[in-house]
Amino acid sequence: MDDADAKKGRRELASEARQKLLMDAAIKCFAEKGIARTSMRDIAAQAGVSIGNLYNHFPGRDDLIAEIAKMEKEGVTEIIEAVAACTHRRRAVETFVTAYFTYCAEPISAVLTIEITSEALRNPAIGGLFSGTRDMLVSCLTDAIALGEPKPSHADAKRHHEMAGMVIDTIEAFAVRLGLGGKRPGKRERDMLLSFINRALSDDLAR
Repeated sequence: MDDADAKKGRRELASEARQKLLMDAAIKCFAEKGIARTSMRDIAAQAGVSIGNLYNHFPGRDDLIAEIAKMEKEGVTEIIEAVAACTHRRRAVETFVTAYFTYCAEPISAVLTIEITSEALRNPAIGGLFSGTRDMLVSCLTDAIALGEPKPSHADAKRHHEMAGMVIDTIEAFAVRLGLGGKRPGKRERDMLLSFINRALSDDLAR
């Protein structure tokens, strides 16, 4: 590697570090003040940089939210890969539920979920940034529910898809309630959620 390549590599690392600093500041501000009440100056002050430096990386608040959507997609991709490695339905469903529940129940995730949902109601374009991730989750859990079964009929496939969406809604609601209360999920909460979801899915598949 010559000097030019080395300098370029250092610049890229410095840029990535600065971007992470700015994102951490934005997430903290969004969680503490709310997205609608957070200004770009608030984020710059939290990060300890000039407003111009912030604008060099993120032209506006929506660009910061788009980066959060990208980060969420990356986190969800790890969950999907873990589920895809499972060969049995029950194991696949439990892997999904446990991993996604843990992800959603982080206090910062719980607060951001509320904030982003509220912002999406005011600005549908924001909702669009996160809809792809939701679709990925539903598709993953739908496949897990049908794992090891003969190819389902159109009606069964539709029901599996609807059940997956309802399960994800249940996970998110329970996780957010715990997260907003500052309580991290323990074995009791996880086992209770798994039991409830397995029973609901078993009853549905037995129809």
